Amino acid sequence: MTKKFKRRNLILAEANRLFAEKGFSDTSLGDIAESVGIKRESLYYYYPSRYDLLYDIIAPQISRVMKNFTAIIAQETDSRIIIRRGIESHLQHFNSSYFHMVMAVRKNSRGDVQIKFIQLRDIFKSYEKAWLKMIQEGRDAGDIRPGVPPELLVYSILGLCNSLSSWYRTDGPLSLDQIGRYYADIILDGTRA
Repeated sequence: MTKKFKRRNLILAEANRLFAEKGFSDTSLGDIAESVGIKRESLYYYYPSRYDLLYDIIAPQISRVMKNFTAIIAQETDSRIIIRRGIESHLQHFNSSYFHMVMAVRKNSRGDVQIKFIQLRDIFKSYEKAWLKMIQEGRDAGDIRPGVPPELLVYSILGLCNSLSSWYRTDGPLSLDQIGRYYADIILDGTRA
């Protein structure tokens, strides 16, 4: 591993930690540089803005979730199993700070920031479309109740998964695996006794 690659990874790790601890808007490039042990000017060599850092933190995560979901779809034919495994996969890659970071980009979108946000939004949209296609196919196959609008079901699933950013704590009473099972049960079976 080259020195440049190691330094870049260290910068990303520290930026991720600081964004999660202090919030994106309250973390400066100077804070990140100090945490890494380099001069702020040196940080510009790797990342000219916080948004470039944010993109490099979030985009691989989203891409990994998409790749895993695509693999689940390729392995399974039963839509209900895909939904369960898709929810579990989504939560296995959960990081409570990502959703807030994406919102920071959305709120501050302008110029080059807007380009980064568009790229992230396109990855999110691809993920949503994969879910939508699977739900529509499941409905056509009779695995999913026909009266439920597919878009609403997709937004319900993804909204439920992403809501963890507002309440989940790693030291809480439930693990992400447990939450994934409960979420899947709620989506697949509702609150039926």
